[in-house]
Amino acid sequence: MARKCGTVGNILGNAFGRQTAFTTADQFQPTNPLRAALQASRRHFIFAGAFSGLINILYLVPSIFMLQVYDRVVPTRGTTTLVVLSVILAVSLIVFAILDAVRMRLLLRASVRLEKMAAANILHRILGANGATPFQRAQAMRDFDTLRGTLTGPAIVALFDAPWAPIYIIISYLLHPLIGLLALLSSLLLIGLAVWSDVATKKQLDQTGKHSSASYRSQDYSIGASEVARALGMRNALVTRHLVERADLVRQQGQIASTSGGFLAVTKFLRMLLQSMALALGAYLAINQEISAGAIFAASLILGRALQPVEQILNAMKNVMGAQNAYKGLDTFCRLPDVTVAPTALPEPKGKLEAENIVVRAPGSDRVLLHNLSFTINPGEIVALVGPSGAGKSTLLRVLAGALEPDEGEVRIDGARLDDWDREELGRHLGYMPQTPTLFPTTVHGNISRFRAFTDNPSTELDREVVAAAQLAGAHELILRFSQGYDTQLTVREGGGLSSGQRQVVALARALFGQPNILFLDEPNAHLDISGEARLLQTLTELRARGATVIVSTHRTGLLQAVDKIMVLRDGAIQVFDERSKVVRFETAEPSRGEKVPSQQHPGELGNDRPKSEETSA
Repeated sequence: MARKCGTVGNILGNAFGRQTAFTTADQFQPTNPLRAALQASRRHFIFAGAFSGLINILYLVPSIFMLQVYDRVVPTRGTTTLVVLSVILAVSLIVFAILDAVRMRLLLRASVRLEKMAAANILHRILGANGATPFQRAQAMRDFDTLRGTLTGPAIVALFDAPWAPIYIIISYLLHPLIGLLALLSSLLLIGLAVWSDVATKKQLDQTGKHSSASYRSQDYSIGASEVARALGMRNALVTRHLVERADLVRQQGQIASTSGGFLAVTKFLRMLLQSMALALGAYLAINQEISAGAIFAASLILGRALQPVEQILNAMKNVMGAQNAYKGLDTFCRLPDVTVAPTALPEPKGKLEAENIVVRAPGSDRVLLHNLSFTINPGEIVALVGPSGAGKSTLLRVLAGALEPDEGEVRIDGARLDDWDREELGRHLGYMPQTPTLFPTTVHGNISRFRAFTDNPSTELDREVVAAAQLAGAHELILRFSQGYDTQLTVREGGGLSSGQRQVVALARALFGQPNILFLDEPNAHLDISGEARLLQTLTELRARGATVIVSTHRTGLLQAVDKIMVLRDGAIQVFDERSKVVRFETAEPSRGEKVPSQQHPGELGNDRPKSEETSA
């Protein structure tokens, strides 16, 4: 039991007497919303502990009532005494129920405060912390909900009741030293059983939790790729694969359930046996006239109450272990840089981009995707990124847009590092269209407006900006043909219910929303027909007239007539970066490279293949 108290105590440690340590150790570190929220809930936990003390004192009332009935009422046949004792019992139990309800309400308030103070910051970190792994992002909110749920569950109640177990042992000793000794030995026995159960299941629970998360992620991915699976006849194979994963998971869960169930059964057996032994010991002592008859039953009740917290913790073992793991994982996640801390506000960006020694490696390996790239793009310039598949075009665009943190080097906008900008404010002046357009399951209007209705009041001005962005992207007429126009609800399934070309123009409209000064467009014409590409050229022309800085990657030659400069990438390195006319002459002068010259290629492709996956998954 002591170990269990420590387990849950780790979760609440900052709420009980660690204020000084928190202040001195963390005041120069990024804000940890979890610890701050627990610290703010400290009063709730203190009062809950105080009420727990009163509740545990009132737990003695039935035992005292029974003791008085057998020792006073029955021998004297005192009806009046019985009535008075019954009234006292009823009032005490009413107060007991009220205090228990207040305690649960206090814990519920602590849970709500945790939600209000920490949830927003954790969600911001999930969406904006570059240092977090995909698993940490996916698990953080689940850990938070697990921890928050523990504050109102049986485990926390057992934690508050556990410190009172020694009080019951002392009271048992006051009845008779032998009864107190039995209570002490019984408590130590069940505590040892609880610790043994913890040691026996801890490793299994950790492994099962990891396997469960991996299994669900695998199933989610298969659901997203179900169309491909059906088309390629992979359904049976995928089902078999998931059944194998589930069989292994069920086996592990069965082992844990068997182990935990065995410990729980032994605990219940010992508790009932020890309570009966207390009754037997009391009867023996009463026969020898060492205690009264009423003390026989009181001893059994008090011993049962002393052992109850241990049994409660064993019953809530899974929740306790889950809360411990959730706290550890969430505390580590909350130590990442706080993305909600806004830096000094900077002027609206004009569009100068500088890359200084940018190096990006493939996740989990030493393979370099971008090799020490350095260049400058002046405000108002339109630059095309070209090169063969896997050259690093998409990776470079993601780094410039701030979607991907480089392993080395830095990106500057108007002389300021990306980390020096308030990303939310900077995002209002940036347009970004990824290689695979990602639309959210909301309306077309909500996608284009970047959910601005949730931060700004919906207005006709917002509607005008959405329509203007759609018109500039050449998407307005297309959207009007949707079933409900701009209010068409996109679905969660792949593509949101739109074709590739439709997704692309809606994503382009989103990138153009708010008249951004800097745009990053990754293959914006990949799924466009001839008329769509002509409209995109017109869009680039309008952006140049407005003085916007645009970096666009492409495999087609059609867009090159609208750009000022061309950057040729090969194997993650800049081969040439210069004026469009000079780059075309450079490529023409060196045909030995084995690639067609951009000016000679048919409306077709600069490189015959679509970009490799590492550009989108780096």
